Amino acid sequence: MSRPNILQVRLSDEELEKLKRYAQQKQISAAEVVRDWIKKLK
Repeated sequence: MSRPNILQVRLSDEELEKLKRYAQQKQISAAEVVRDWIKKLK
């Protein structure tokens, strides 16, 4: 699937670490964590 759009988000050090830790636990990229979250939005 083509993904031509880029979203830039400012995160605190703590927020970024939480995202990285969660992604690592799930063995997926941080981008995939965000895409999965967006898919769950109604």
